[in-house]
Amino acid sequence: MNTERTGDHLNPRFARRQFLKIVAVAGSLAGAGALGVDALHTERRLHRIQTTRLLLGTVANITLITDRADAAQAAIEATFSTMAVLESVMSRFRTDSQLSHLNRSGDLRDPHPALVDVLQRALHFGALTGGAFDVTVEPVLALYRHHALTGGLPATDEVARLRALVNFRDIDVSADRIHLRQPGMAITLDGIAKGYIIDQGAHELRRRGFEQVLVELGGDMQAQGMAGDRPWQVGLQAPRDSMIDRALGVAQLRDCALATSGDYMQAFTPDFRLHHILMPGTGASPLELSSASVIAPTACDADALATAAIVLGADKTLTLLARLPDVEGLLVGKDGSQTQSAAFPRL
Repeated sequence: MNTERTGDHLNPRFARRQFLKIVAVAGSLAGAGALGVDALHTERRLHRIQTTRLLLGTVANITLITDRADAAQAAIEATFSTMAVLESVMSRFRTDSQLSHLNRSGDLRDPHPALVDVLQRALHFGALTGGAFDVTVEPVLALYRHHALTGGLPATDEVARLRALVNFRDIDVSADRIHLRQPGMAITLDGIAKGYIIDQGAHELRRRGFEQVLVELGGDMQAQGMAGDRPWQVGLQAPRDSMIDRALGVAQLRDCALATSGDYMQAFTPDFRLHHILMPGTGASPLELSSASVIAPTACDADALATAAIVLGADKTLTLLARLPDVEGLLVGKDGSQTQSAAFPRL
């Protein structure tokens, strides 16, 4: 059974979060299972090696194509260790994480450099998107999550009261200290930390000399090099079963990252009208898009931009992406309509 870990518990919800699925790797070769090794080119003894773990509340996959099979598994283990350390710093599920400490006290001294880096990037994307991406929306999200436990929704005045705490400009970040200016503020890194951790995993593998790499975490991924003799092939799945006849195709990735945000990933209402992506200015979820997939040079960029796209809507997103080098997007409306930037690489 597919599972999703929330805190220390496992819930059978993971399948809904796997919007993007790897459908083919290294051309037409059959995929190996976790920990499996397939010979791709016997003359070079090139192998595909894949390992699967639970990380950051979802499933992580690392795939290498290499002729260094003996060294590959050690590199994968070291990479998962690096990613796990970052999870321990940035997870909102762990009470001992630096993020949780910051949210409790509003102040953090001697922060981990990775947390500083992520928050500086979050501030950048907040400004770039005109506030559509705002990591301080956590108090409102926490309110929705609390009421969702009993199948209800918060009162309008409750949302309005907490919405006053939402402003990414009220975060002070330096190498020595992170400070939240308003009492009661809190941060969620759900829309950026996953991408950042993916990038650090891919960097660790490249540092160890592996150039054909796919690091995937909860459907978001960083693809380096080629998968055999062609780019990495990633199947794009419709966000609704009712849209299954409107195939989204296959994205081709090489030396880039892909991330997807969608209304189905954590819905607070059965009709997906309210979900985990909120408009910072209103505390409600946007009503235009069902999902947004973004290709960018880094998974961190793709993760943040995909989240912002849901808030911005199709027209504003495409205008924004057109200003950014090597960034493409595929947007799916709640009615199943599809809009994409001109060079989105799908078959």
